[in-house]
Amino acid sequence: MPIAMQWLFHRGENYKKELKKQIRLLITFTLGLTIAFTWRQTIFELSEDIIKSVFGVKSAVSLSIFASFFITIFSVGLIYLSSFYLREKE
Repeated sequence: MPIAMQWLFHRGENYKKELKKQIRLLITFTLGLTIAFTWRQTIFELSEDIIKSVFGVKSAVSLSIFASFFITIFSVGLIYLSSFYLREKE
């Protein structure tokens, strides 16, 4: 086999490893999004119940706005904490 073809096949092994890694990442990402969409309504309704009991909001529109705001603040806090504790050490 010519040297040029040996180099091509050697590179093919790295390509296969990287392809498998990317496919695993795609599957993980897809299933994670599926889980997030499944829990979305449950978390929103739970947030609405918390807002109702704490603030006594009765209007459906106000309740939806407060619940969305609550979820946003909570999520940003989780993102901040996870990025702080999972950062790479220098």
